Amino acid sequence: MMKRRFILFIIVIGLMVAGASCSQFLHASNPSGTGTKPAPTLQPVEKILSAFNPIKGTNYLMAGVISAPVSRENSLNPLEWINSSSSSSYSSGTYNYVFFNLSTEEYKRLLPTNEYVIFQTAGFPTLQYDPLNPNQPAPIVKWWIYSVIKKDTNMDGNLGYGDKLTIGVTDVGGNGYTELIENVDAILGQIYKDDFAMFIMYNADQKNYIAKINPSTSKVVTTTEMDLGEDVK
Repeated sequence: MMKRRFILFIIVIGLMVAGASCSQFLHASNPSGTGTKPAPTLQPVEKILSAFNPIKGTNYLMAGVISAPVSRENSLNPLEWINSSSSSSYSSGTYNYVFFNLSTEEYKRLLPTNEYVIFQTAGFPTLQYDPLNPNQPAPIVKWWIYSVIKKDTNMDGNLGYGDKLTIGVTDVGGNGYTELIENVDAILGQIYKDDFAMFIMYNADQKNYIAKINPSTSKVVTTTEMDLGEDVK
């Protein structure tokens, strides 16, 4: 009987030692106690206000809050595109816009914070090429569509390519900013029909959609998921 108790005692002590060693190993492998990797901290960015550019055909000027270059004098003008025929721009270093209204002599910021990235900006209507009139001027911009990155959704420590987009709209003077579509992975197309209808094609969560937008009311009229087959993401 004594011999059996001694053997059981030895077995219990062995199991306790093995359990403690296993616990220490697991803690050393994952000291946070969780199975997820902590998100990297976004680094602060020094920002400056760019030069103001007049928006052709309007009483507005537009400037960008951008990442600071080595010197302000040597920085490129980030808004030279606004009077071009494309009226569209991609940027990973624009954090806000400032509009100046010559009629009211007042300025306003587009976004309430400078912590987001405005990844794309597009003005509408856009120039539609006409071979019978190849030199026609670009139409006056009435609406801006913005693709804004608000969170580091891919957890790479930056706000940029690969992060989810939020689609917003304003009039040409930056008034009435309204967010229309969230959690967008990619913009596949944007086309303006008139002041009451434009269409945004986009991909979100491996599905493809067409959203009909009324820019005059800043509302999504309809959203249609495209049935392209299960093998199309």
